[in-house]
Amino acid sequence: MWDFVSTSDLDDTEQAVLSQLKVDGRMSSVDIAKRIGVTEATVRRKMARVLEDPDICIQAVVRPLRSDVGIAAIVGFDVDREHIISVARKLSEYSFVDSVYAMTGPFDIIIQLTLPSTTSLHDFLVSELANVPGIKDSESYMIGRVFKHSGRAYQRSKTEEKKEGNNG
Repeated sequence: MWDFVSTSDLDDTEQAVLSQLKVDGRMSSVDIAKRIGVTEATVRRKMARVLEDPDICIQAVVRPLRSDVGIAAIVGFDVDREHIISVARKLSEYSFVDSVYAMTGPFDIIIQLTLPSTTSLHDFLVSELANVPGIKDSESYMIGRVFKHSGRAYQRSKTEEKKEGNNG
């Protein structure tokens, strides 16, 4: 099993603590200590040090398309080279934009976003971003179903279970 956390500046115990928190961000210090074979005090001390790092945080992650309300999409942008950073920062300002990445490949920037409707997506791309300097073109991909997100594989949703229950 691949269990990689790119944290070369952390010691083995800190990496083990992080690996456990990736599985369950609410796992108690006692449970982590039992699983990795150290004392609870050690886990608490290591967690405090790890969480001082601004690149590491523990947060709730909601699966895109958690319900049948709204849409999730991935949008690739073709951007003038000199504007990549400013466009990425501008896109990062929108609360409904979940992720912003500067890329190699056919797109300079890729974002993932969640909006209430396809009309909202259209208005964002055509109207809101029309005056952002440097954006030359965009290509959108609607997310139809999520099988894995932020490292977590998903089983059937409650909506899918209801639909299958009605069909069976």
